[in-house]
Amino acid sequence: MKLTWIVGLMVSVAMASPAERAPAAASQPARASAFYPAAVVEHVRQNAQGNAWGKKLRDDAVAQAEPWTKMSDEELWGLMFGPMIPRSWHVFSNGDCPACGKPVPMYDWKIEALATPWKVKCPHCAELFPKNDFKKFYDSGLDAHGVFDPAKGDRTLLFNAEHPDAKDPRHAFGVDDGTGYVTGAKRWRFISTYLVYGQWKQAVQLGIKRLATAYVMTGESIYAHKAAILLDRVADVYPTFDFKTQGILYESVRGDGYVSVWHDATIETREMVLAYDAVKAGIFSDPDLVAFLAEKSEKLQTPNRKKSAQDIAANIEARILKDALANPHKIYSNYPQQFLTTATIQTALNWPANREEVFKLLDPVIEQSTAVDGTTGEKGLANYSCYAAQRLAEFLGYYTRIDPTFLPEMVKRHPRLPGMWRFFIDTWCDGGANQKYYPLSGDTMHVAASVNYYVGVAFMKDHGIGATGHMSGVLAPSMYSFLWNLYEVTNDPAFVQVLYKGNDSKTEGLPFDLFAADAAGMKREVKAIIDAKGKSIELASVNKEQWHLGILRSGKDGESRAAWLDYDAWGNHGHADGMNLGLFAKGLDLMPDLGYPPVQFGGWESERANWYKSTWSHNTVVVDGAQQAPAGGTTTLWAAGIGFSAISASAPGLNPGVTTTFERTVAMVNLSPGDSYVFDVFRVVGGKDHEKFFMSHFGTIETSPELNMEAATDFTHPQMRNWKVARKPEAGWSVNWKIEDRFKLLPAGASVGLRYTDLTREADAYTGEAWVVAGEYNSLGEVWLPRVMVRHRGDAKDKTTPLSTTFVSLIEPFDGKTGPVVKKSRRLVVKAEGAVVDSACAVEIEHAEGKDLLISSEGGMVTQQDVHLVTDARLALVRFDRKGRARMICLCGGVELATGTIMVSLKGKPGFVQLAVNEDDSVEVVRGKLDEVRSVEIDGKAVSVNQK
Repeated sequence: MKLTWIVGLMVSVAMASPAERAPAAASQPARASAFYPAAVVEHVRQNAQGNAWGKKLRDDAVAQAEPWTKMSDEELWGLMFGPMIPRSWHVFSNGDCPACGKPVPMYDWKIEALATPWKVKCPHCAELFPKNDFKKFYDSGLDAHGVFDPAKGDRTLLFNAEHPDAKDPRHAFGVDDGTGYVTGAKRWRFISTYLVYGQWKQAVQLGIKRLATAYVMTGESIYAHKAAILLDRVADVYPTFDFKTQGILYESVRGDGYVSVWHDATIETREMVLAYDAVKAGIFSDPDLVAFLAEKSEKLQTPNRKKSAQDIAANIEARILKDALANPHKIYSNYPQQFLTTATIQTALNWPANREEVFKLLDPVIEQSTAVDGTTGEKGLANYSCYAAQRLAEFLGYYTRIDPTFLPEMVKRHPRLPGMWRFFIDTWCDGGANQKYYPLSGDTMHVAASVNYYVGVAFMKDHGIGATGHMSGVLAPSMYSFLWNLYEVTNDPAFVQVLYKGNDSKTEGLPFDLFAADAAGMKREVKAIIDAKGKSIELASVNKEQWHLGILRSGKDGESRAAWLDYDAWGNHGHADGMNLGLFAKGLDLMPDLGYPPVQFGGWESERANWYKSTWSHNTVVVDGAQQAPAGGTTTLWAAGIGFSAISASAPGLNPGVTTTFERTVAMVNLSPGDSYVFDVFRVVGGKDHEKFFMSHFGTIETSPELNMEAATDFTHPQMRNWKVARKPEAGWSVNWKIEDRFKLLPAGASVGLRYTDLTREADAYTGEAWVVAGEYNSLGEVWLPRVMVRHRGDAKDKTTPLSTTFVSLIEPFDGKTGPVVKKSRRLVVKAEGAVVDSACAVEIEHAEGKDLLISSEGGMVTQQDVHLVTDARLALVRFDRKGRARMICLCGGVELATGTIMVSLKGKPGFVQLAVNEDDSVEVVRGKLDEVRSVEIDGKAVSVNQK
């Protein structure tokens, strides 16, 4: 096979016009490092000698660089390849091993470029591919410029070296000429994938970083010498790489980039810039380097001739740094990665002379990066959303090390900046049993994943010296120091509590920073803050209105729980998940989002990947069988009380031209220190078919006896099955989940259950199963989870009247050994102006301490005769003790409430007030303001009201 699609693409791989051959004299590279100035580096080297941790890092850095220092200059120079071999992001994204036949999806092929060069290994049978000696074929095709040309390769070398006889049936088995091994409809891109993950990332990129790191740590010239050879050779060919025309993802997709695709190319470029900046001084004091590269340059006619150290530096700057500036599409990435790379390049080229220029370059970047509640607004909360925060923290850390005024000045210029890292504290939820979670909104994590680490920064205890990936920089800044610096600027102890937890809740070793001027002092201050504030961050309910995420919290420590509502859809890396509801309690994610799409089953636009992104896969409502449109909602009610919190959000634009009402009201109500229930009201007006979906954790379900289920033939979906239906059962039916602790997140012997009680009128009850992948994004563990659908359909003959549905339910997690705490619940009739209205609902809930009465309406005065209730509140809770006396009242979005023996009147604009009624009938305002209360009457008499 010939690379016909790419032959001739870059005849000028190493050829260049005369103007290119000599670096422009007007732009002479500076000799001093921007990010690793001499004074800072000397401090690092002293710290590396001054304590056991520093000495170990220095020794580790030397050991990590050794494979490259053992190579000859010629061998190092030969590691870099040209663009004439296609590059692939996967061997076969949804494929198998051609030897053993076992599935090997996504990134599971093993690649060890230094140990087994030009080979990939099956993780099951350990067979190496390709079976031919590709290195011989590669060497046979090197042109006059030292770049591989497939047309020049000796194709007689393309045979299975284990079966050299041409008559052997396996003579051609596993043979790859750079375009892949093909049999039938299958193609395994062994070499194309090896080039990215092996030769490029492991042999070249990792070598550059490790050599540069060793140079900064030791000052020994050999490391700068070797790093410069690699950098210079990369510079010779880097502009000729274009992933969009030369690379491939998921067998069919393309994307911008250089050697790697866009999201990696920008970081790889940035890290080469940092490495060059780190070794720059060594280039100018190495005559052997100049002699070697001058000889190679002349012999192979490289694009730029090198006769001096100045020429070498100019070549690297022109063909890596400046080429990236001239081709921003090749370093495009999730915001703001491209711009961080640009700023890094500009800094390396002319710092500190261009300090103000860099600041001005960063100003719009930081403004946009923090525009949405302190974030970029990108979805994928524990993945793509936090990448900007992680990379920006590292980026700012580089500047903070060389300029102590940098971070305070940036925060002064951009007051929202600390909010970027506070966002990932505020959205980090305790789920009980010492498990933590982030709402899986968008492309992030996997079904029911626990995230027991703060995602706002990427903690490392060794400056990335031991990292094998491409995300570690050159002596990357300590994130312990960065969060400490944020605390110093903001005085927010949460940043200290996060860095303390990130070090396993101890101060030993902090701040893991060779650049720290006073590590011992910082450690003492951290301890003092933790002693004063505690190690746990006290978080209240929070509503991120710009990001469209409300989190209702309750409980403490091992009994914490949180319900969350995501009230927008789509956006970058987002899903069609508007009004999606989630719940963390009893140590588990009990209403899990499915998380990151299973791209291992055919790529981003495969049927199963699209299922994860679809409206049907979420705990929300599908209208008329249609996918939700991109739209954001608005908060229409917010209440953050003690033992009671609630949110309402409206987003009719999710179903444009169809729904006039699409609003969900969710309240979390405490029953005990460790128990809560969720009251859920979802109003939909418009269309003719409303399908509300509910799914809990892994496990099995049992329906309540009154549900007479039969096989359902009126609903199908490729990723759901085994539907049964009960036609219009009486409101109050339930489904119990017996939870399976699949990921072993609970304490030994613990058992968890969940009861879903539906109180919707005139709707059909369905149970079925939904397809998910149990485990990481490349897992093949397919599971079918139990699912509930509540469906309300209008009269098909009526083409004009929009369907109106008020879905009402209770969701109660409980201890599997003791059972549910709610004893009984029923929906009561509500009237407005004397007529029964379904859009308003009242639910009575019996429990051990008495009864709760919850009422939800769209506003205006409503009544409930059974309990003699009258209110204009949009949401209200009245808790009665076992004697029938009101003991707690929560009034949201109204000013009047009367029931039984108590009457409450507020003044001013409707908001949220929570009242506690004591045994002596005195009343305390526990949330809200005393001056918002006009009067409280009990048994017809005014009583005293005080602020708690």
